[in-house]
Amino acid sequence: MPLSEYTVEGVHACLCGILSDAVEGGFLNHNPAWRTYKYSSKKKEKLVADEETVQKIITALENESLKYETYFKLIIATGMRRDECCGLKWSDIDYERKSIHIQRNVVKITGEDIIVKDTKTAAGDRYVYFSPEVESLLKEYYRECVWQADAYEDRQLAADDFVFRKLDSQDPMTPSTFTWRFKLILKKNGLPKKLNVHSLRHSNASLFDRKWSGRGDGGGAPGPQPAFHDAGYLHPRLRQNKKAAREALQRGLDIGEGENCVRLHTSPASPLLNRNLLR
Repeated sequence: MPLSEYTVEGVHACLCGILSDAVEGGFLNHNPAWRTYKYSSKKKEKLVADEETVQKIITALENESLKYETYFKLIIATGMRRDECCGLKWSDIDYERKSIHIQRNVVKITGEDIIVKDTKTAAGDRYVYFSPEVESLLKEYYRECVWQADAYEDRQLAADDFVFRKLDSQDPMTPSTFTWRFKLILKKNGLPKKLNVHSLRHSNASLFDRKWSGRGDGGGAPGPQPAFHDAGYLHPRLRQNKKAAREALQRGLDIGEGENCVRLHTSPASPLLNRNLLR
């Protein structure tokens, strides 16, 4: 798979900086990187799944193993990054507050050991909130993990264990494993192959923005902004809508209720994907 334009530009900028220092230090007469790459100046369009496609993905996930179903539905429901989801531990989940503390991510470079480190940015250390339906899914998956730890490893599942852990190992699963699995799910179910796991994160922000901006094109808050997290991490437009969301909740309204809402399960009586937008 070819590198994205953004990645190539980043590597080229890094090389230019290094070689420019060499020129200034007298080690080179000129910077050869200046003439090796031309910036396209084209803005790459973000891959975003619409509500109908998201619903089809959710339907497809219900035919997968509980592990993969839980992983991908968590990303759809909370907007967290794939490496952040891999870095979750059971101790990060607070069922009483219906929150998840995102505070680490997982990186795997070919030929090297798995690296577990802090979040991508300081603002990335945050809380996301989940609905009762997501809580039910997490508890069901937890019971399966408890059984696997007892049956295959002869031990009890610990609070410090990673939620998505390699079998017979204390290491977390890597993001690339879920990337590969997601491509298989798309292909098997006839879904758009251009989508990727990060598309679910973009879709999360787009769907939330349509619900609260009154626009049908998802053209409100730009960028991959998770819909359900603390105020410090919200895009300005989403922060403005937080007060309205809280007031609606206090009045006992079911936010987003309607025929077009995205649902976690596909049965007609199924509850909302995430009814508790804000705590």
